[in-house]
Amino acid sequence: MSKKLFYFFTLICCLSFFTACSDDDDVKCPVENTVFTDNNGLQLTYSGEALLGKEVSFTSQSVDKAVLTLSGASLNLLDLIPAGKSTNNTSTESIATAGVVPGELTTTLNVDLLIEGEKVSFEGTDEKDGRVINYKGEATKDGLKLDLKVTMPKNNLAGTSWQLAPTGFMSVDPIHIVWNADEFPFNGGTWDIQSALLLTMGMAPIKDGMTVPQLLFGILNEVTFLPDGNIQAKYKNTPADTEWKESPLNLATYAVKGDKLHVYLNVNQIMAVASKSRAIDLSFVTGLLKNIVPMLAEGVPLSYTTGEDGKTVVYLGKDVLLPLLQQIAPLFEDEQTVNSLVELLKESAGEELAGLVEAFLKPVLVAMPDIIATTTDVQIGLTLLPVTE
Repeated sequence: MSKKLFYFFTLICCLSFFTACSDDDDVKCPVENTVFTDNNGLQLTYSGEALLGKEVSFTSQSVDKAVLTLSGASLNLLDLIPAGKSTNNTSTESIATAGVVPGELTTTLNVDLLIEGEKVSFEGTDEKDGRVINYKGEATKDGLKLDLKVTMPKNNLAGTSWQLAPTGFMSVDPIHIVWNADEFPFNGGTWDIQSALLLTMGMAPIKDGMTVPQLLFGILNEVTFLPDGNIQAKYKNTPADTEWKESPLNLATYAVKGDKLHVYLNVNQIMAVASKSRAIDLSFVTGLLKNIVPMLAEGVPLSYTTGEDGKTVVYLGKDVLLPLLQQIAPLFEDEQTVNSLVELLKESAGEELAGLVEAFLKPVLVAMPDIIATTTDVQIGLTLLPVTE
């Protein structure tokens, strides 16, 4: 009798075990593992504003847990060529773009799911290396909504606003230029490229009789580094406009890494501008892309230094500029290209200064390949002052 009871008890336990397993298997996450993008239902906001050109991978770990992996959407080199343009470059190589959180190529969020029929929702906070992400979202098989509010790690730029350093008579402030290279032939003597650029910037009108510094002061009022990693500017489309505008969020972001300021440009905005540009030599474009493309993901590395007077110089250094200059150097070996550039500059300068442009700038352009070949240092940037109340 005891053996029969034992067998019966064992049978009941086994049936209970398999029934429990069957019940667990019947409860599944209603959202399959999916990579959501702008093209298949991703609605991503950052600081309350839409953020395009990104992707969020949804991977369920269990019934009530999932991993969200945030990153930049991959881009094909050919996608950077405006529609209707032909090119001999048939590369289908995909490239990485900047991540969602400035300075992070990928960001991983481990989320707890609340299942509501065919929908899951999630909300929480993620902290890593001083940055904080507050997230809230929901997903179905057809799409994913995700709202992010980010506070970046503390740095000496976050929460500060800057304006262009005031210019004086015959000054090129706020332009910062350093260019060390061999001197080049000029009107029976020699000249150096740094002096040539400084003089040109300070004296030559480029639009409506305004020099480069004057034009900058006319269109750029203030630059702010927000705590969420956004860079926001107060600007005008033209100096003649009466009111300053505020740039939308998520066009450009930043992260401070060591002694470098990395600026990340929104790829979708770059694409929109490129599609409207006039026809150019596509082989030249694809050559430049080899140097520019990595900065889409890693950011444009800017150096910055602050002096005792409070002025901060933010500039592109030799590590960024020289490879780009070496890429464009062959353009200046072509006489037709140089002549075309001179004509454009003469048109901008006006009839009164056309002769001066021809005599002054053409020798510089002709000598540019040798200048680039002998460059030992080059820096181009802006000098800024903190905005005070």
